[in-house]
Amino acid sequence: MRAPDLENTDRLAELIERDAWLDLFAAAPDQVRDSLGLTSTIVGDMGLLGCQKVPITELNRAMAVGVVSAPSIDDLDAVASWLDKHAVSWALQIAPGAETPMLDDYLAGAALSKAGSGWAKFVTTDAPRPRSPIKELAKIESVGEIGADKFGQAVVEGFGLPAVCEAWFAALANRPSWQCFSAIVDGEVAGVGSMFVRNGVAWFGIEATRPAFRGQGIQRSIVAAQTSAAAAAGATILTCETSQPADHADKGFSSYRNQERAGLLHRYVRVNFKRAA
Repeated sequence: MRAPDLENTDRLAELIERDAWLDLFAAAPDQVRDSLGLTSTIVGDMGLLGCQKVPITELNRAMAVGVVSAPSIDDLDAVASWLDKHAVSWALQIAPGAETPMLDDYLAGAALSKAGSGWAKFVTTDAPRPRSPIKELAKIESVGEIGADKFGQAVVEGFGLPAVCEAWFAALANRPSWQCFSAIVDGEVAGVGSMFVRNGVAWFGIEATRPAFRGQGIQRSIVAAQTSAAAAAGATILTCETSQPADHADKGFSSYRNQERAGLLHRYVRVNFKRAA
């Protein structure tokens, strides 16, 4: 049975995110997998990620829960069992419209409750219209074999990840369905971003700026490059996700602000369901 209240555009946005992250995990070199305890799988239509050495939600979660069809209790039990074994501080991510009374009952029985303010999902089907001008676009370069190492280094530095992750993100360069971008300032890689495109839908992610270059509009330049590349690839739906501020007036949340300023449309807030710590 299909999730009854999830619009098709939102469904596709959830599924491209799932597919991008599963492919990202598949790209990891063996030494990265072994070092981080990195693994992924699919149960029903749901994508599962686990990373035992990096306890962040991005790398430890169930994606697309209830997006294609309402999950069975057996599938949900299998999801929780797999995540208990392979992930840490994990979350079930459930988009509005994917919830059902049965799923609500399962969450309550499994002691899974809403954690934090959720993730903002940005989706647009038109060319984004920036809400404020970019004073000066950084030079954006497409990353291939040349530049892949520096791309990986910038991801690690921007997100504060373990150094072993450099080889993982460098592996995205020249990988099918992916495009990677570096923003160059004074000859240095200041920030990076990537794009995964499949079946006319583009997912923007892995957007990181090195600390020394923050506050200079680097990510807005990256998003502009991603948008142009998505159009060239024939994508008609563009999507990304980031942390949702509890209050829109909250300071910080630079990734959220960058998507707004770039003209991407805030579509909905997706809840993270977790067990109490």
